[in-house]
Amino acid sequence: MGIELGGHLFSTPHCTVEESARIWHALGVRVMDIGNGRDLDPDYVAQNVDAEAERIRAIGEAVGMRFHDAFPQATDKHITNTPDPAEYEHQREVDAAWIEFAAKAGMDGVTLSPGIYWPGLTVEEAYARSREQLRALVDVAARHDVNLRIEPHVDSVTWSPELALRMLDEVPGLSFTLDHSHFVFHGMPYEQIAVMHPHGTHWHVRQASLSKLQARMDEGTIDFARIVADLKRDGYDGVMALEVVTTPWLDLNQMDVLTETILLRDQMRGLLA
Repeated sequence: MGIELGGHLFSTPHCTVEESARIWHALGVRVMDIGNGRDLDPDYVAQNVDAEAERIRAIGEAVGMRFHDAFPQATDKHITNTPDPAEYEHQREVDAAWIEFAAKAGMDGVTLSPGIYWPGLTVEEAYARSREQLRALVDVAARHDVNLRIEPHVDSVTWSPELALRMLDEVPGLSFTLDHSHFVFHGMPYEQIAVMHPHGTHWHVRQASLSKLQARMDEGTIDFARIVADLKRDGYDGVMALEVVTTPWLDLNQMDVLTETILLRDQMRGLLA
């Protein structure tokens, strides 16, 4: 089938899922990721799995869009390794419900934050809470025949390739949603990041540079030509989802999302052809 170019709801945070899908469709993209959004609240979806899965299926059919991955994004109440015991159990229930939701909506998988470091927890305690939560959720994903992935990110307990690969070793069945921007941010060289490639079952795509988690096309240092060439050589046939975003976190609200998305789309189209 080859590598497909996708889009992400996170690029259009003020749009409904249908509005976002129609925008991506107008840009020539036919596969899309979803997550927290104007009309997708983690708790609500978890409490209304069947109805929400049917709604997403109907949107896909109406627009001509295939929904591929669901990412219930971390908030204070929705994060993998929260130290609060009640919220820890609540998070597991919400994530398990999103796994069921993704399966019923016909999606390939669910991406989660690996968890972050918390005041009052040692580095190893924070890591271990994530590991145990993910072990339970991998079992749920296996029952529903969907992929469970983590996205190693800049402030997570898997912020380095070494920690990310350790998590995969200790949670059999887990895989990655990979985004070079989270490692380029730290100044890591390509070869250090690429050791994770064989474990990537999904990709996010945006430009970045040292200390800038998101950069304009003319300022970024990520070598997408090399990434795509390596993935083609290794037989990757999944989705690479464009994910230029606008959010105050780490100043990711300093660019024209539509312009940068189109420029990146055009580059990726050429590379994937």
